[in-house]
Amino acid sequence: MSELERLLPDQLKNAAVFSGDELVLPYTEALSAVRIATQHHIAILGLEALEVGKEGLLTVGLADASNYITYTDNWVDYVTRMNAEAEHWLSGHRLGENHGYILTSASEKEFGSLPHPRNDRRALVCDGRSLTGIQARVPLCD
Repeated sequence: MSELERLLPDQLKNAAVFSGDELVLPYTEALSAVRIATQHHIAILGLEALEVGKEGLLTVGLADASNYITYTDNWVDYVTRMNAEAEHWLSGHRLGENHGYILTSASEKEFGSLPHPRNDRRALVCDGRSLTGIQARVPLCD
């Protein structure tokens, strides 16, 4: 169970259906969950919109703001930007009845344990200065 799921009130969780062990929240509850995440400095890393049908769940939309919002070692700023984008995406994808949303989230601690380039620390030394963790497409040192 994620940190966000532990923080969500039972009223929100009871409105959800499950996809495996993930909560599929109706629109209003999903929006509330994003706001709770923001208050507790938990980033919404991605969203999945699903149609709930007789034969199961069908993905009808995906959002991954991490493609264009990068983490720059300021967790509160990252959470603010990611969650604002999540709210914006939700407001543009209000799908109504028989639909729900999975929110992929991470606290700062959870985020730190994810496999991603941020954890691939490489040190470059230019003129005696260490540039740890910088990934560049062009050479940084001549």
